[in-house]
Parts: sequence; structure tokens; C-alpha cells
Amino acid sequence: MLQLNDVRVETMRRLHEKNKRAWDGEYLDILDTALNLTLGHRRVAEEPDLLCRNVIRDARRIIRRSQANSRRSAARRPLADAGRRRVYATATDGSCVVEMVTNNSPEAHAIASETLRELSVFAVTLSPHGLACLQGMLDMAAVPASASEIGVSVATVERARRALREHARSLMSGTTAA
Repeated sequence: MLQLNDVRVETMRRLHEKNKRAWDGEYLDILDTALNLTLGHRRVAEEPDLLCRNVIRDARRIIRRSQANSRRSAARRPLADAGRRRVYATATDGSCVVEMVTNNSPEAHAIASETLRELSVFAVTLSPHGLACLQGMLDMAAVPASASEIGVSVATVERARRALREHARSLMSGTTAA
């Protein structure tokens, strides 16, 4: 039976406060899952800081695993249009995983190269290491690995990546970055 003790209530209050801020949809999904995890009857609740951190970490992992399962199930379905193709990657266990579905056309290549060119120009304006941070993102390198390769702090790489993601979102939505 679930005991609603002070630690769980405080953790839920902190998660609810984070929910009130303006976040993107992905983070709201994480917070929603974290709230559900906080109510789990087998979850140890000793200190609000630890419980809050643990449920957010576990929520991220649950969402990532769910997205990976969705990609794997999508890989089994046939594509309706023969002009489109799947881009596969091999997982650590040797299975093929679909990373994305592309439409291989000259227009798609032109849009992708223009977007990369604009992101590169923006990365140069961020810092001397902005272009290297962008390359790390494109290579799907982890933040700590990218930071040690570039020779800067993890916080610097995270700031640069956050700015690059925001700029990419503004490019995709058709708005200009402020």
C-alpha cells in the first residue's frame, strides 16, 4: 500500500513547480512520467532531492526506451512509397534499428545542406568551439566525450548544443532566432 509521506508530497510539489515553467513537450512528458513514478509503491522515498532526481532520470530512460521500441516496430512495417527509404543502424546486440525514414530527392538534399550551412554559420557565432560542438552533435557523441575531445567543460558543450537545438527549431518552424 502506498504511503503518502512528506518526502513523496515534497517531491511531487517540486515536480509540479517544474511543470509550471515554460518547457518543451518532451520535458513535459518526462515530468508527467516522473510524477507517475513518484507514486510507485515500490519506490524508496527517503529524501526529496534524491527522489526527485531519481524519478526524472528514470522517466528519461523510460521515454528513450519507448522511442527505441517504436522505431524498431516501425522498421518491421513496409513503406507505401517506393521513393522513400529507411536509414538503418545496427544496435549493440546486432539487430537492425530504423533511425529515420528519408525521402531521397534533390529537394531534400538541398534543404538538408542549407540547414546544415545555416547551423554552421550560427555555430561559429556562438564561441570558438561552436563548430566542434555542432560536429559532436552530428556525430551523436555524448556530451562528456565531446567536451573532452574539444577541450572545454561539459557545461560549455551543453550550452552550445542547447543554442544549436533552439536555432534548428527556429529554422524548421520558419521563424528567426532572437
